[in-house]
Amino acid sequence: MQQRFSVRKLVYGIVAGAFAGLVLVRTSTAADAIPEIAGLWQMPQCPSTGATGGGGLNRRCMEIAENDAKLTERAKAYHDAIDEFAQPKYDCAPMPIPMMWSEPYSFAIEQLEDRVLIRYGKEEVVRTIWLEGHGFEEPKYNEFFYYGHSVGRYENGALVAVTDRFTFDSQGWNADSRIPSSTQKQMFERFTKEGDTLVLEVTATDPFFLKEPLTYRVTSKPEAEWDFDWDCDLEASRSILKIMEPQYPNDPPVNYIDYQARP
Repeated sequence: MQQRFSVRKLVYGIVAGAFAGLVLVRTSTAADAIPEIAGLWQMPQCPSTGATGGGGLNRRCMEIAENDAKLTERAKAYHDAIDEFAQPKYDCAPMPIPMMWSEPYSFAIEQLEDRVLIRYGKEEVVRTIWLEGHGFEEPKYNEFFYYGHSVGRYENGALVAVTDRFTFDSQGWNADSRIPSSTQKQMFERFTKEGDTLVLEVTATDPFFLKEPLTYRVTSKPEAEWDFDWDCDLEASRSILKIMEPQYPNDPPVNYIDYQARP
């Protein structure tokens, strides 16, 4: 099924703080403008030059490698201790953010009056960015979410969003390299347009696992058409585990849950 999106014209302002302790504050200036970022977009691309650009899918600037200088000693210790067999991706769990931005799939943005929806082609994940000034419900003190809680506002042709209240995630910074993220992960996103190009700027922090922020600026071109159908076969996803050497061979074997045949 092909998706169609439209932009509803709004007038709001947005100011976001630095990457640590981001606070959104309302402004009201005549220069406030709503960027028309709705539509279908190709996978974001890193700059084509420099140490973190170039190569194949051109996504290295968005990734944290297992030997990344940004990683804390705690992050390295978790990486060494975490059993690959226990990684959520083998249960068809979706990729975390901001890593999801680096996946080689298109995505869609829909702008509504009170929220912005981002739908990723990989695993059909839908994120909601709640727009300030529309009475959304704040999470309770004990509520945390896999994709966090996102709040955004518009200012001078940009959508700026802050996401926090993430659950602890054993693959939260890189599902391919077993780099976890904590409940203190926080992500700042800024969406703008340059001609027909979508520009995304990301700053993400985690004081437990990162010594310094992950920051990057990537661009996306419009996608002509796109089918959102995604399917993850649980048996196929787990099949690779049959040929992997267990990290803890003396532990009892794991009998995986059949989600379709609960007792």
